[in-house]
Amino acid sequence: MNYYVNLINETITYIEDNIHEKLSLDDLASHFCISKFHFNRMFKTVSGMTLKQYILGRKLTQSLSYLKEKGVAVTDIAYEFGFEYPEVFSRAFKKQFGVSPSACKVEKTNENLVKKASIVERDIVNYKGTLTLNGTYVYLDKLHLEGIFVEVDIHNEQFKALMTSTGQTFLEASQKSDWLDHERLYTVVNCHGEDTGEYTVFYGKSELVAKETSFKKYTIPSGWYTKFIYYGDMFDIREAFVDDLYKWIMAKEIKLNPNGVGMLNIFEKDYLKTSEVQILVPIKSPYKQQEMS
Repeated sequence: MNYYVNLINETITYIEDNIHEKLSLDDLASHFCISKFHFNRMFKTVSGMTLKQYILGRKLTQSLSYLKEKGVAVTDIAYEFGFEYPEVFSRAFKKQFGVSPSACKVEKTNENLVKKASIVERDIVNYKGTLTLNGTYVYLDKLHLEGIFVEVDIHNEQFKALMTSTGQTFLEASQKSDWLDHERLYTVVNCHGEDTGEYTVFYGKSELVAKETSFKKYTIPSGWYTKFIYYGDMFDIREAFVDDLYKWIMAKEIKLNPNGVGMLNIFEKDYLKTSEVQILVPIKSPYKQQEMS
């Protein structure tokens, strides 16, 4: 496992085991024998949240179950989770959830919960003092796919269910097609606009023989791509990759190639065993960019 990913996984476990302690950046940096600056930077890069945000969010989220128990005073809960003053706990709670701890005892609060972080495994390296993804430049020949499209909105509560059912539908239907390569599954993701949350997703397999079918056709343009390797559930990977890619572009000063492919995901036949996902992003020639920098 990658050093940075492994360290933050250990940190998450430590936080969960000691959630009732005060916990601070100083405490954790000392425990793992790393400077505060580097530790905080690593945690933010790998998890997507600052250490302070995460610890506070986990404490407040776990305090909800205590508040639902009859007879447990807000003051006692504040001390139980390592807050020095009950007033500090109450202010933080209301800022996080929009209601006071006392009101929470009778009102349902499900928004802004901070779940235990699920750290996605990927290769992170120190590039010129910046922690960023480790990618491989590859030249991809034109690829002809057949499959199905689906329009999704990540803000819709049915988002995951729709994605899963569409993928499963295609996999089952495509098994009957002997003109397709069944060794790997491709998904192509294109966003409708910055920060809209709306995407067009294409599920497909490569053509072995050109044939008229009920499936839609999609051509992946030839050109340079950067390939990143992730491991895990694609929904967890998606959340991590958006932030990872932005940081990688800034660190490497790479220019993306707007060729109609936002992100190409490749799942090999043994994905369920390996959980490996190859993510390819189109870029302009890496060598020309290196010459200009």
